[in-house]
Amino acid sequence: MSDNTASQDSFADAQRFLQDCLTSPTLASDYQSQGQTAQSSGDPQSLVTFLQKQGYDTTPTEIVQAQEQQKDYQLAYWIGTYGTTSVKKSDGTFVLGPPLVVVSNTSVLINNVAIANFSFTKKTLTWTNDGNDTSGSITFGEVPAVTTDANPSSGYTGKLFSGTLTQTDACAPGSGALTYSGQIGPIVSFPLENWSGNYGSASLKQPDGTYVIGPALIVQDGTTVILDQTPIKNATYCPIGNKLSWGLDSNTTAGSVSFSKITTPTASGYVGPTFFGTLQTNQSGPALQYSGTLSTPKKLSDWIGVYGQTTITNADKTYAAGPPISAISDTQVTLSGVNLTGINFDANTNVLTWPFSGNSAGGSITFTRITTPTSTGYVGNSFYGTIQQTSDGASLSFSGILGNPYSGGGGYQETTLQKVFTIAGYVMTVLGAIQFIYIGFKIASWAWTKITASRAAAEDADPGLADGVPQAEADPGPAIDPDNPPPENTTTDTTTETQAEPVTTTDTTTDVTTEVTTEVTTETTTEVTTETTTEVTTEVTTEVVEVVEAVVIADDELEKNDNNNPFSDEKDPDKI
Repeated sequence: MSDNTASQDSFADAQRFLQDCLTSPTLASDYQSQGQTAQSSGDPQSLVTFLQKQGYDTTPTEIVQAQEQQKDYQLAYWIGTYGTTSVKKSDGTFVLGPPLVVVSNTSVLINNVAIANFSFTKKTLTWTNDGNDTSGSITFGEVPAVTTDANPSSGYTGKLFSGTLTQTDACAPGSGALTYSGQIGPIVSFPLENWSGNYGSASLKQPDGTYVIGPALIVQDGTTVILDQTPIKNATYCPIGNKLSWGLDSNTTAGSVSFSKITTPTASGYVGPTFFGTLQTNQSGPALQYSGTLSTPKKLSDWIGVYGQTTITNADKTYAAGPPISAISDTQVTLSGVNLTGINFDANTNVLTWPFSGNSAGGSITFTRITTPTSTGYVGNSFYGTIQQTSDGASLSFSGILGNPYSGGGGYQETTLQKVFTIAGYVMTVLGAIQFIYIGFKIASWAWTKITASRAAAEDADPGLADGVPQAEADPGPAIDPDNPPPENTTTDTTTETQAEPVTTTDTTTDVTTEVTTEVTTETTTEVTTETTTEVTTEVTTEVVEVVEAVVIADDELEKNDNNNPFSDEKDPDKI
């Protein structure tokens, strides 16, 4: 460019450069190197020279303006798992909120359910209760990861949102629009499918203080729950607090239980999902303390659950999403929702097999329980084995864990989403930082370290940064009008117009004493701290401290160990 006057052509080149950096992130790394050279030499104009040599007749400022345009019109800019969320209740207290996942320009999930008929403009996502269990309006924002400040940012940096959520489901019917905010981070509330299983080891505390064996609670899937071999009617589940409730109006019992995870072995060695709460066994009786854990597997029905977070390892060592498997009973298993025929289960080895003949695929899988928490915190039921998808095809490695895609447990879809988010985050950090040099600010040394670390994370997600972000998610949006361009956004501190209520961690501490008393303390840190202490029961002795974390299965998790079990406790837990 011969001068600094922006034109439609220069803005078009800025948008093209932004798109090319996302689809080929090595271009962003070259731009980063040029930025370091420009800063050390005190020659910001060399950035323009670099861009021109690469075929882009534009400036760093116009590139950042193209980013602003993308933020406004491309929902894909905000891709990520906003798992660390909060809802402000009408009484002013905060509770953990449902996760929001932006998958692409056309796919958004709340509590792992796709939002229908949403709209997005000017950084604002809006949806109604037409076809949805919720309605809401949220505005996205961003706290810069890199600034010109001499000191590194001490608080949260990255994408976030704030707005309102109206819940029409079991969580808060009739409560109206509540403040809803969140940021990229671990999922703190889970769908019921994540808690599916046969909780056959249960106890009830009697009015006289003694304990008896309680009825088995079976969570078959997201809609079917069975108590003492009888399906519960009209049960409601709220992912806020992971609470399942049912009443006497449709059942012979009434109950309210909350699900959690035991991650430190109990006295009996148990690690995995658990529940605690109350059970009223008849119309006139009291609500008794009721708790339980998964029963020791002895038959196929002890592995009941929705294994929807699955991965297939292809012959060329690439990965793909696998079909969901649901174990329903001793005689019924579905693959992609269709009953498998000819199934055989060996109770001694926990191996389930089924033939290709008569089914859409043939397979052999071994059920196992992950008792050493993975690096992302998952404990509970899983499987590994092989699947044959065509009559003459090879058997491919196949593995999975409980839950549905994007529901916080892991799997191919979640891994892919994290990859896109990581690469895009690196690119955007580079482009925003280099602009500071062009407008005359020095970037502090810590910022270069931050960018380098971000690049390393992106290369871990995609070695060599070869694939980049899919083209559809890299689109910077409509053409920029040079007479009314986006703001230059020269902010150099960590302020943002949309600051979500900070939600830091969710700690669940479960103390269980023998003969069976339990004290559970739940501490939720948002802008305020709310503590709830509940006494519950179980038949074991333990002390458990759990920090709820988002769970993403790493690709190397699928590499088999000596026992052909990618989830074995013998594996390095940092690789699971």
